[in-house]
Amino acid sequence: MLKYVLFSLLSLTLFSEWNLMLVLTMVTTFIWMNSMSNFNLGLIDFFQVDTLSFLMISLSMWVVILMLIMSFYIKNLNNFSSSFFCLSLFMLAFLILSFSTSNALLFYIMFEATLVPIFLLIMGWGYQPERVTASYFLLFYTLSASLPLLLSILFVENIFFSLDFIIFNIFEESSFFLFWGLILAFLVKLPVYLGHLWLPKAHVEAPVAGSMILAGVLLKLGGYGLIRIVPLIQESLKLFSPILVSIGLMGGVMASFICIRQTDCKSLVAYSSVAHMALVIVGLSMNSFLGWAGAIIIMVAHGLCSSGLFALVGMVYERMGTRNLVLLRSMIVSAPLLTMWWFLFSVSNMAAPPTPSLAGEIYIFISTLSWMGFSCLLVGALSFLAGVYNLYLFISTQHGNKLSSMSLMQDASMREHWVLLFHLVPFLLIMPLLINSYS
Repeated sequence: MLKYVLFSLLSLTLFSEWNLMLVLTMVTTFIWMNSMSNFNLGLIDFFQVDTLSFLMISLSMWVVILMLIMSFYIKNLNNFSSSFFCLSLFMLAFLILSFSTSNALLFYIMFEATLVPIFLLIMGWGYQPERVTASYFLLFYTLSASLPLLLSILFVENIFFSLDFIIFNIFEESSFFLFWGLILAFLVKLPVYLGHLWLPKAHVEAPVAGSMILAGVLLKLGGYGLIRIVPLIQESLKLFSPILVSIGLMGGVMASFICIRQTDCKSLVAYSSVAHMALVIVGLSMNSFLGWAGAIIIMVAHGLCSSGLFALVGMVYERMGTRNLVLLRSMIVSAPLLTMWWFLFSVSNMAAPPTPSLAGEIYIFISTLSWMGFSCLLVGALSFLAGVYNLYLFISTQHGNKLSSMSLMQDASMREHWVLLFHLVPFLLIMPLLINSYS
């Protein structure tokens, strides 16, 4: 695994930016081929790849490649393109190390290291002056919640004399403070409702590449961390799971209602991520096979679908200079091909068949039904509201009376069509792999 990371970093100095994307594609292919034949690619004791890590690493590399393709305007404008590509590549390296390490302390270090590139991307290439506030919100929300995680990891090391994730599967520790110390940082990263205020600000002010990597991969670090930590705190989870499920379901419903009253389409997509990640929290809190399977499927599917939606929003903002739903109407007349992509990603985001998100929601619905019958009604309400705000987004942007300003709207270029196609095709084709792996 380490040789792939070093090869990617070395390529930054040996190749031009145009060829860098080809190199990253090759690296993704190498990892895919090797991992399919052997899911234990441990180079040293700290690095190993299992099925979940393989999915997350593949998702990270794929989204980073697509975000670089979407950011050609930075190269064309000569807006510090070398620094941008360097930050993107370092973020990819930190993500690969986060998902491939088996040591909790190294995972924590890489978990925090990903903050540096995304902070600089938002601060340096954001759209509005408010990007400074958004960057600090992102930084301090995550750092404040991460301090208890560091102390808890050191406490666990003092008890078991090891921080390997395999040890967490063997031993259990029940403690109120240890439980909340270990999961708080991951809940904020997901993010859970009430700890989500950094997310809409960061998304709205971030460049299109920052939004794609933030929604596509960085939010999944929280779910991945919970999956690795939960075996250690199963006894405490049985006690506190009603609280987590309640916060997840009620927070998801509240976030869905907030989506419906948004006027900024980028803010709407950002709040929809809060609603979708609420289902991940619910599935993992159930601590059942179906709950975990549903959560993992939703994580991977949302990473591709949400990244595609942010790419679409970026295309509209690049042409029109606005993301206001009141000013974006009748796009179906000006850009019919883009309307097709808006429709496909909107119905995918609402978990319409045959998308993998539907399978994930069905798994979580069955899990909540066996856990407590009433809770499945809230899962159904989340699914219904997802349809409401996605249809609201689609109808508001594509239909209505044509404004004179929409004459500036142009259809997608071939490069943008390829980006959207490479979001949608893996999103649909990955369904059989996920269902076979977790059913």
